[in-house]
This record gives sequence, C-alpha cells and structure tokens, in this order.
Amino acid sequence: MGNLQRLAIMFRIKPGTEEQVRALLANYSAPAYVAADGTRMVSTSVFMKDQIVVRMIEIDGNVPSLMAHLAQDPNIQHVESELDNYVVEEDRRDASTPEGARDFFLRMGMDHVTTRRAPVGATA
Repeated sequence: MGNLQRLAIMFRIKPGTEEQVRALLANYSAPAYVAADGTRMVSTSVFMKDQIVVRMIEIDGNVPSLMAHLAQDPNIQHVESELDNYVVEEDRRDASTPEGARDFFLRMGMDHVTTRRAPVGATA
C-alpha cells in the first residue's frame, strides 16, 4: 500500500495492577494483521512506566479501516474487555464497537512529532 503510519495512545491504569496489565498485554493472541481493504498492521509495541501505558501501532494503509478491523477482532475485544478491569475510570473506553474504539483513539491518541530512520546502507 505504501502509506506507512505510526499511531500511539496512552492510558493510565490503577495503582497496584501493573503486573496484571503487563502479563495481559504481553501474552494475548495476536489479531488478524490485515483488514478487508488490505490495510496491514505492521507492528505493535507496548511500553509501561508505573501506571502509564503507551501502545504504538505501525500500519500500512488506512487508519479508520484498521481501527474498525481491530474493534471487531475477537482477540482485541478480549484483551480490551480484560483491560477495563485495570484502566482508571477517566481513561476507560467502549471497545465493543468501531465507534467506541475510534473515540478512544481520538481522545487518548498522542501527537506524532517525528520519526527518523537511518538511510539504507548507512554506516557509522
């Protein structure tokens, strides 16, 4: 597709739930990587510091298409449902519909400031 993008969201979790959240986010089954229109989830990474969680997603294609696709994926529905037990009330979301997932991403999305890549074949 050739439209590589990175998205990041952050949310807060309840104090004392860090290990449960870490285990949940490290061990859930991967979603289907390709949406119906061919949009691909290239990678996803999760970072945690105390009660702050940042999820970074790299996609090739259409962001709304991927969000709708992920909202309907059973693996994502399961992990999001489980996360609701740990996320602070102000940051909770309705991940059961594409609209709820979109609203969460709009509300909790982080601004992309810059991405730098080493040129192909770059050396010291």
